[in-house]
Amino acid sequence: MLLAPPDHSTRQPVPREFVHRSADDDILITHFQTGADGTHRMAARWPRAHALFGPVAGGDNPMLMAETIRQAGAAVAHMAYGAPTDLHFLLWDLRYEVPGDVLAAGVPLSPATVVVRCDDVRRRGGRLASFHLEADLWRGGLRVGRGGASATCVTRAAYRRLRPARPPAPAVVTAPAVVTAPAAVTAPAVVDGPEPVTPAPAGRTRARDVLLAATGRPGVWRLRAERGHPVVFDSQSDHLPGRAIVEAMRQAAQLATGYPHMVVPSLEAGFRRYVELDRPCHVTASPGRPLPGGGLPVRVALVQDDEVAAEGVLTARPVAGGAS
Repeated sequence: MLLAPPDHSTRQPVPREFVHRSADDDILITHFQTGADGTHRMAARWPRAHALFGPVAGGDNPMLMAETIRQAGAAVAHMAYGAPTDLHFLLWDLRYEVPGDVLAAGVPLSPATVVVRCDDVRRRGGRLASFHLEADLWRGGLRVGRGGASATCVTRAAYRRLRPARPPAPAVVTAPAVVTAPAAVTAPAVVDGPEPVTPAPAGRTRARDVLLAATGRPGVWRLRAERGHPVVFDSQSDHLPGRAIVEAMRQAAQLATGYPHMVVPSLEAGFRRYVELDRPCHVTASPGRPLPGGGLPVRVALVQDDEVAAEGVLTARPVAGGAS
């Protein structure tokens, strides 16, 4: 399959509020156009450095695909379906995958174009209520990734009913569905909470980017985040956002595998409940059996109040080199 050249005359700039980000180097979707076939094509750019998904082993971090797909979904909702900017988006699932031949060839992953197809688009009272999208990420004529996501859109009033006033405090996590959740603990909330684990084993170089704290139990960590982190809490702060959840999953997977450096060529994540900031939460990671084509699947879960708030399966692949 080849990607047809874009018609630059119909491309529209994407306002930053349409991707729900404020920092220039955190905006990954820049231009938008809808094709005659009903697909939506977006220009994408990846920064040389990112405060949460920095380069790995001197190359692109595949985790940026998750954020690119999320931003593409927000842009489609606003620009193709007229969703107002005061709607709240509830993300239910998010996944991406780098094709094996692309990974084996070691080509750069940063896409120039994202092509999105939407289905199961539902409206309520004339406004967008929910949608599912499938996305292909292209670099020139090479597809470097694919994925998808599903989201529900609610009005500000409905969100207030779902989320009555909450204190701007920390959050916590627990174990995967296949692992018995740790016993209840009296622990500080996540935000500005417990001291992080040493950055390097979690694939980080700065302590502020580490989202896990030690518990003294194998395969179990406490979730933590710094309130002032410029990327984790860029657009909202009454719960832990999805981007921080998937990065916490990655860090737990790296700690569980013991890989000094690794990339995540595929991720499937589901979000069941909000991860609250004012109560403890634990993250548990359980590696599976090595895959035939290489890589190690790791099942990760965030558990809060004895319920799974989010869970996912990541493919971990060791690489030489370091992270930023």
